[in-house]
Amino acid sequence: MLITRSNKKLFVPFVCFIFTTVMLSAHAGQLNIQLENDGIFAKDGNYTNGFALAWESMPELIQQHDNPTNMPKLFQLQYFIRLPLTQIQSAWGMKISQRMWTPDNITIITLQIDERPYAGLFEIESHTADYGPKFAQKNWLALGITGVKSKAEYIQTKVHQLIDSIPPLGWQYQVGEQVTLQLAYEIDALLFRSKEYSNKYMDKHQWEVSSYSHLSLGNFNTEASVGLLLRWGTRLNNTFGRLSSHFGHTGNTTQVENSNSFTVYSSLQFGYRFNDLTIEGELPYESHLDIQHNQAKAMLGMRWTLGNYAITWSLNSYTRAYNGDNKSWHSYGSLMLSCAI
Repeated sequence: MLITRSNKKLFVPFVCFIFTTVMLSAHAGQLNIQLENDGIFAKDGNYTNGFALAWESMPELIQQHDNPTNMPKLFQLQYFIRLPLTQIQSAWGMKISQRMWTPDNITIITLQIDERPYAGLFEIESHTADYGPKFAQKNWLALGITGVKSKAEYIQTKVHQLIDSIPPLGWQYQVGEQVTLQLAYEIDALLFRSKEYSNKYMDKHQWEVSSYSHLSLGNFNTEASVGLLLRWGTRLNNTFGRLSSHFGHTGNTTQVENSNSFTVYSSLQFGYRFNDLTIEGELPYESHLDIQHNQAKAMLGMRWTLGNYAITWSLNSYTRAYNGDNKSWHSYGSLMLSCAI
């Protein structure tokens, strides 16, 4: 028992060590830091915070039957979960992340059986990606842990102390410890792209409409969704597929030839969620919640890539996760900073 507890205490440091080792062993890539929080709307509750530290390799142009030469063998096994494409840029990467969910009122110390429970998730994830001017595909494999070992309670408590905000008082009732395994796949297809226009304010700008579908399988959640993405900006063919509905993912744009670009985008997504551990996970009390299977999400954002740096910012809204939620929509802000290394 003592050995087991010691190993669990080392889980998060071990994951961080693996991430750093893989990143430093690569020759080049793009490092991303993402922060998501609902505080921009002056509220806590539901999906309340997310943090991701991610890295993606420099894209490599390959032919249909070739494998990326710089991709490690372990990632090449994951790379087989894809459709064969010609003349695409392939990349691979890793991510460590933490997300947390809380009830709307975090000042209540007693049970809230009719509210979303406290839940945290810590993950390490690998991905491979193919990017083309009209077609893109990505897949992700993630290992995570919920409960106390996710460190969500610790992070939220410390941050609220730092900013002198209301302390969360109900984490003793959080979703129990559970190891999670997730596999996800997303495909993007261009529907229309306009020709390039120039004016005195911006050169070679255009707009496009694309569709995407996302499938996530695992014991944390299983969900299928489809969506439409509208983008307006410059050099859209060079950055197609870099945006994603998958948490914490952004493609490498700082190391794409002629990568200086500006993009405004908006998306609308509909899906069906089969299970959700943040709602249906093991609790120290009997919850009265039922998962809301039908889901929708809307997003409005911008991305600016300038040389070796990029910034991505968005406002996101999503429908209720459980039946009985008195709010039909919830929102949060997202900020990602990227740089070439």
